[in-house]
Amino acid sequence: MDLEATFYSYAFIQIAWILAAGAWWMWRRHDELPLILSIVLFYVFTFRFWSLLHGWTTPVNISPFGFEPVQVDNCLESDGLAVLGQTVLIGVYMLTQCATITPRRLDVSPRLLHWLRNGAFLALAICAPLAVVARRMVGAQMAAGKSMAFEISSYLSLFPMALISVGILLIMVWKASGLPSPAQKAAGLTGLAAVGWLTFGSSARFQFLGWVIGATVIVSSNLSITRKALLAMIGLFVAGTLFAVAGALRDAEDPEFALEEASVNRFAFASDANMLDGFVLLRQVYPDVLNYTYGGEHLEILTRPIPRAWWPDKPVGGYLNKLGIINANTGFTLGISPSLFGSFYQEGGFIAVILLSAIYGFGLARLIRFSTEIHPAGGTLIRAITCAAMLPLLRGGDLPGIYAWFGMAFWPCFLFLWIWRKELLARVASSQVTVPTPTHPLVFASPRSHL
Repeated sequence: MDLEATFYSYAFIQIAWILAAGAWWMWRRHDELPLILSIVLFYVFTFRFWSLLHGWTTPVNISPFGFEPVQVDNCLESDGLAVLGQTVLIGVYMLTQCATITPRRLDVSPRLLHWLRNGAFLALAICAPLAVVARRMVGAQMAAGKSMAFEISSYLSLFPMALISVGILLIMVWKASGLPSPAQKAAGLTGLAAVGWLTFGSSARFQFLGWVIGATVIVSSNLSITRKALLAMIGLFVAGTLFAVAGALRDAEDPEFALEEASVNRFAFASDANMLDGFVLLRQVYPDVLNYTYGGEHLEILTRPIPRAWWPDKPVGGYLNKLGIINANTGFTLGISPSLFGSFYQEGGFIAVILLSAIYGFGLARLIRFSTEIHPAGGTLIRAITCAAMLPLLRGGDLPGIYAWFGMAFWPCFLFLWIWRKELLARVASSQVTVPTPTHPLVFASPRSHL
C-alpha cells in the first residue's frame, strides 16, 4: 500500500473517532472529553500530515544537532503509532466510563458560595501581581545569562500558571450565580479581563488555552446536549484561533510581520501542531541512541518537585538534555514535543504505546465517572480541570515537567476541593445536597464578611 493510501486509512480512523465521540458518545453520555481528545489528535496528526504532504508547511529541521531531517515519507509509521494509541486510549475510556453526565445547575449552599466568591477574588489579588513579579524575575535572570532549565527555579517560572485556576474559579462563581449585583459582575469581568491579559501571549498561550477550555466546560455544564455541543465547538475554535494568534506574536519584531496573515497560516497549516515531527525525531533517538526508559519517565514525576539547588545532580528531563545538546552553558532551549504517544514510545516502544494508552484511558474514565457521583459543583470542577489539562498532556514530551505544570496550574482548585472535600467529594444519590460548613474554613469564609 502506498504512502497516501495508508495515510488516508489512518485519517479515516481519526475522523471515525470524531464522529463516534461527537455524534454518538457525547449525545449519549454528555461527555465532551473523547471529542476534545479526538479533535486535537486529528489536528496534530492527520491535519499536520496533510499539510506536509501538500507542501503547505515545512517539516521541523534540527539537522545541525545531528538529527536526520524530517521527511514526509518517514512520518507514516509515527502517524500509525499515534492512531493506534488514540484507538486504545479512547476505546478503553468508552468501555470503562459508563456513566451519563446529567446536566445540573451548580446549586451550592450560600456559605460555600460566599467562600468560593471570596476565595476566587483573593486568589486573583494574590496571584496576579505575583505572576507579574515572577515573570520579571525570570526575564531578568535569563537576561543575565542563566539557563531556564538548569539555573532558574521552576517554582518561580511556573508560578504564573496559577492564573488558570483563578480564571476557572471566577467562571465557576459566575455560573453558580455568586455575582448577583452589578458591582460584583463588574468586578468579575474585570478579574477575567486581567486573567486574559496576563495569560495571552506567545510564552503563556497554554495558560490562556487551559482556562478558556475549563471555563467552557463549566459554562456548558447545565445546557442541553445540542447547546453543549455547539458551545464546545465554538470554544475549541475560539481557543485554537487565539492560540495561533498568540503563537504568531513570536515574530512581532519582524519588520514584515503581519499578524492576521501569520495567525491564519499557523492555524490553517498546523504550523504549531508539529507533534508528528517531534514523534519522528524522538524515534531517531529511542532505542538506537538512548535506551527505552521503561517507566522512568513516569517515576521522575515523583522526583521533579525536588529543587535542583537541593539536588544538583538530579537527572535531567527530555532527550535533548540527556544527549547533552542542551545544558546550562548552551544559552538556548530547544524542544519539539513528540505528543503523549511519543512519550509512551520512549518508555518501551510499540508495546508501551498500547499498555500506557490503555492505562491512561482507564484512569481518565474512572476520574470522569467519579465526577458524576459527587456534588455537581465538585464534579464540574474536576471535569473542567481534566479537560483543561488535556492539551499540554497530549502535547507530550518531558512528562514530569507536564505534571509539574498541572500542580502549579491547579493548586488553587485543588485547595478548594480539599477544604470542602467532605461536601464536594462525597458520593451522593442526587443533586439535592445540603452543604454544611467545611472542616477547615479559612478566615475569609465568615458569612458576615462581604466583598
